[in-house]
Amino acid sequence: MKRAIFIGDRDKTDLLFYTAKLLAECGLRVLIVDATALQSYEFSYPALDVPGHPQEYDGFEVWIPARGERAVAHADYDFVLYDTDDPFRLAELPEADHRFLVLGCEQTSVRRSIRLLERFFAERPLSELSAFHKIWIEGAREPGETYINEQFEPFPIDWKTSWVYYPDERDLAVKIGNQYASSLKLKGLSAEMKKAVQGISSVLLENDERETRRLWKKAERSK
Repeated sequence: MKRAIFIGDRDKTDLLFYTAKLLAECGLRVLIVDATALQSYEFSYPALDVPGHPQEYDGFEVWIPARGERAVAHADYDFVLYDTDDPFRLAELPEADHRFLVLGCEQTSVRRSIRLLERFFAERPLSELSAFHKIWIEGAREPGETYINEQFEPFPIDWKTSWVYYPDERDLAVKIGNQYASSLKLKGLSAEMKKAVQGISSVLLENDERETRRLWKKAERSK
């Protein structure tokens, strides 16, 4: 079982749904674990009203742990993707093979990300570097990515790949349509969203970009 943790205050439901769909196209068993403070996934897809149990959605599963239940998956999955924006739940999550920081450029998002990282590193030795990938949801000239990156310098992070995508009305339209459907549609997404999801999937699968693009085309055609 490989684990990936997506940390950040931004809505990551669509990002993880598309990533899980690509992983599932490889015949892998994939689980998304909702470890967010407000249970962001509860109404993000047409799930059955069976709280506390994994639910199937277009080839993968989504689990929203019951209140007070530890968000740790024990079943036999190939990939488990943890989504959290809650600093108090970080400590209960298992060690991960891959970590992603998902944030925007506004000050509130940066400060919340710092708080999350403070909790993440609270019980880790500062002498050990932790690898992180970064996903920017939007960019900004002011104060600029260089200034924002400086805010994370106190943390022992080995930054890997970085992706940027801007909120797009095409992505919102596809997202809303998917929330009312029993399957995920990928057609119509913006090029920036495609690049981000394909990049994340390549990291997780350890694929080259060409193979991941092939998977994307296959997922687009799936019903």
